[in-house]
Amino acid sequence: MRFFLVRHGQTTANVSGVFYGSTDLSLSPQGIEQSRRVAGYLSGVSFGRTIVSQLQRSQQSARLVVPAGAELHVDSRLNELDFGEWEMRHFSDIEKESPASWQRWMDDWQNATPDGGEAFSHFAARVRQAADETGKQRENTDTLIVAHQGVLSLMLATWLGMPVEAMWHFPFGHDTYTVVDNQAGFWVLRVFNSRSVWQTEE
Repeated sequence: MRFFLVRHGQTTANVSGVFYGSTDLSLSPQGIEQSRRVAGYLSGVSFGRTIVSQLQRSQQSARLVVPAGAELHVDSRLNELDFGEWEMRHFSDIEKESPASWQRWMDDWQNATPDGGEAFSHFAARVRQAADETGKQRENTDTLIVAHQGVLSLMLATWLGMPVEAMWHFPFGHDTYTVVDNQAGFWVLRVFNSRSVWQTEE
């Protein structure tokens, strides 16, 4: 089985640098162009399955990559972390206005929770569950997964048998794709953040 991992295209929140895990923003014009470039890179791939999060930036990106009319399988476990009261706020403002909460996050992000948001431990559990289930599917097909930075980096770390903190080693670009093979349960990272046309092996 082969998995193509694609981060959604850019949004205005990416440009402004604010937290926006659960805020349902659409792609910016730049994000649309980024997803179209990914579509060109992957134009030779016939995806047997496309899995996306519930958020429109993920689904909009997927629609630009796969052929019109292709079915999207929505999995809410692939939603980005809900930052609660931190949504659409810059870290410098949070640090200034909620210093204790911000410091807890900085000191122990794996066990901290953004004010009114989702505990990272809950986020990690649902993403790892989705990664485990998706990785066990039996179809010998190419699968496209379009989701978010935190989700994709944690999925990749999970498949490669790495600890949660290893997710920070995988900064997914907006206009790239990553390929992971599952060879009878042995995971192989084929390419990471590629911007070249994928050549289907004969």
